[in-house]
Amino acid sequence: MNQTRISVCALALSLLFPVSALAGVTLKAINTHSYEKSLYEAAAKQQIENGAPVDKQAFSVKSDNKVLGNILAGQGFNANDDNVCFVSWAAPDGKIQNLVPTIGFDNWEAEVCAGTRAVGVLADDKHSIKLAVIYDAQSPNASAVESVIFSVDTATGTFTPDNALTAKLGSQGAATLQTLKTLYRASH
Repeated sequence: MNQTRISVCALALSLLFPVSALAGVTLKAINTHSYEKSLYEAAAKQQIENGAPVDKQAFSVKSDNKVLGNILAGQGFNANDDNVCFVSWAAPDGKIQNLVPTIGFDNWEAEVCAGTRAVGVLADDKHSIKLAVIYDAQSPNASAVESVIFSVDTATGTFTPDNALTAKLGSQGAATLQTLKTLYRASH
């Protein structure tokens, strides 16, 4: 009888706390108020006017209970007053280390940013974490869902765009993190 009770409790706990939530990488929502000024200034250096964090799309990234940094999705306007988006990375001390223009720039320069759908963990291993940001984008002739993928080095906390993986998966139209994860697993 005692063994059955333990098994039932273990099953209940596993349903409440999946193994992936107990180990590895976790994201925790953060308040962006303290980042508003530094994000505005960092965005201006990238020719983004009125750069601001996107509500509910900013997270502290932890790996094995160590905070690696904070990912903040942002939005603003380009010189033509088009909506653009970006992603920034702040060190655990709160200083913005990297700001990467996304929708409205480079490969997405013909599109405007209609919104940020999601920010989440795509994959993780011992040395690197893959973070994904999913956007709604629009061009004069169409609407699309675009994904941009970033790597975080778990040893150094360095945050960089993963251009090869973004080129491979970013335009596949994955509207959810789960769909993007499925595409990622199928590509590896």
